[in-house]
Amino acid sequence: MSYTKMRFAKRLACMATGLTLATALLVGCSQGNKTEDTSSKGDNQTTESTEQSTEKLSFSYMGSIWDPFPQTITSVMQELLDRTNTEIEFQWYPSANYEEKVTVTLASGNLPDMIYGANLSTLIDQGAIIPLDDLLEEYGQNILSQLTEDDLNMMRNAQDGYIYNIPFLLDFPAQYAMQLRLDWLERVGINEVPETWDEWKAVWTAFKQQDANGDGDATNEVPYAGDVYTLMPAFGINITNKNCFLVDDNGNYTMAYELPEFRTFLEEVRALYKDGILDKEFSTRGTFVNATELEKVFQANIAGSGMTWAAHTKTTTEVLREIDPSATLAGVKPIQGPDGDSGLVRRNKVGGSAAITIAGEDKAEEIIKFFDYVFSDEGIELMSYGIEGDHHEKVDGEPVIQAPYNENFNVARENGINFTPFPHVFTGDAYMQLTVGGKTYEELDEPTKIFYDALYVGEESFFSPVPTLSTQAYIANQATIMPKLESLLAQCVIGAISVDQFYTEYEKLKPIGLQDILDQGNEAYQNMQ
Repeated sequence: MSYTKMRFAKRLACMATGLTLATALLVGCSQGNKTEDTSSKGDNQTTESTEQSTEKLSFSYMGSIWDPFPQTITSVMQELLDRTNTEIEFQWYPSANYEEKVTVTLASGNLPDMIYGANLSTLIDQGAIIPLDDLLEEYGQNILSQLTEDDLNMMRNAQDGYIYNIPFLLDFPAQYAMQLRLDWLERVGINEVPETWDEWKAVWTAFKQQDANGDGDATNEVPYAGDVYTLMPAFGINITNKNCFLVDDNGNYTMAYELPEFRTFLEEVRALYKDGILDKEFSTRGTFVNATELEKVFQANIAGSGMTWAAHTKTTTEVLREIDPSATLAGVKPIQGPDGDSGLVRRNKVGGSAAITIAGEDKAEEIIKFFDYVFSDEGIELMSYGIEGDHHEKVDGEPVIQAPYNENFNVARENGINFTPFPHVFTGDAYMQLTVGGKTYEELDEPTKIFYDALYVGEESFFSPVPTLSTQAYIANQATIMPKLESLLAQCVIGAISVDQFYTEYEKLKPIGLQDILDQGNEAYQNMQ
């Protein structure tokens, strides 16, 4: 038995006891809520794929899945399996309760050969997956050719420095956009799109005081919809998600709460909330909290502005125009805060993760060879554009996705193109082909032009994402510390506690785990540089 398997066996005994107790508690209670520079290998060109074995490779693959991705094997996936002489037993589960399913699977000891979309820290801590560094170096040169040193650092486990996952890659930095209802702006008599903090506050105030949505009710508008985290970059606080980790001006890995600018941010958002400008539901809907719920409030015609996925400008505009032909949710430049700061986090090139478990350790070499083909030029073309002659045609030697598969992302994904719950490279060119539906910019309908423009309007303000490093301290304390930080922030914003009280309570968290998270995170980050 390998060392990794021995670790897992020991963890399994502990987990089984804990799971039994948790199940009993749940039963008793029942009776009474998701990616530049040069490659680390010199360039981003793939080599000929590692030769596949003449024997059929068979492995099981457990993963989370969501609409519109199909659970059945598409013609694109079947083509991949045929080319590589591979058979995969897919085990798909809904995203909503996926972590619970992973916990049950780990406790059972009946592991699949690969797990996608699970918490890597949990899998590593339980000894359920194997490091891939040596395997990638020997059999995964096509995979490595797509990754820069920065990408590899993003993938390394903070505790031991190893790489445990094969990623999904999309090298297309644009993802989010600051968004504004231009028809509301016109309705309240403002002729210029706001840029500075004072200009934005004037717009928000007008939205609040007037019947900006034109429904006859001047009290139901939400001037700025979504969570407060999306406002932090306007104060020079460039966070990636609600965990609030970032790298400060001195190159230290820390948290937003440690920056002097955070006090100014707190004071400003408290004032916005008091004046009825900030979303009353900021703690439960927003890009970094619940993007689906945020889109709903936009499409309900009560949100005037917010920061979220650029694609929402198109979908929301289309929905709203069914009622009001003048409705326009457009992408605008990111807000310039009181000191002139602005920022928009770029897409992380490295997304989703698929790990090889100890159950698949004996066939890990062949699994890496299989994915090395997926990351080869042929594999990239297949996964990004589909099958030549069926889904795409070559024009001047380049793949062009054909109708109806190029009409939108959902149609493409329903037919196996860009199957995100499975590691592969989705090219930026394929992304843009699906964005414009095979048309030139001049041929696009207005909502699609709005989406296209939104992708690039904040380009000058892009900043790179910072990972949440899963150090021992973070794994041990996150369940306690992170919810308390979220709660303290919410209480301060709504005025339940003062700014000074926030900092007093914040400091109390340091001796019980927060300081360890900060110290170990910075140490791990510096070691990665």
